[in-house]
Amino acid sequence: MAARSRTIPVSPEPNISVLRLAEKQEDTRTRIAVFFVAGYLLLILLLIILSTFFALPADNVKDFLLAIGSPLGFIIGFYFKSQQ
Repeated sequence: MAARSRTIPVSPEPNISVLRLAEKQEDTRTRIAVFFVAGYLLLILLLIILSTFFALPADNVKDFLLAIGSPLGFIIGFYFKSQQ
């Protein structure tokens, strides 16, 4: 009995799907970075407004911004590293 060979259909241009995947990943990284930067800037503005109206201590505001700024720095660093 002769063994039947199986043929696997191959796309005429297999690199196209890889390029699309890379473009989608880049688009996702860009959206995440923009979302976090915009959110951080809005948070700074909100804290400035709240600290003036409710007399929040500057140390508390500073600590909060530092706690949020560390993940933001990681996200931006990852985004720019991925562009190289």
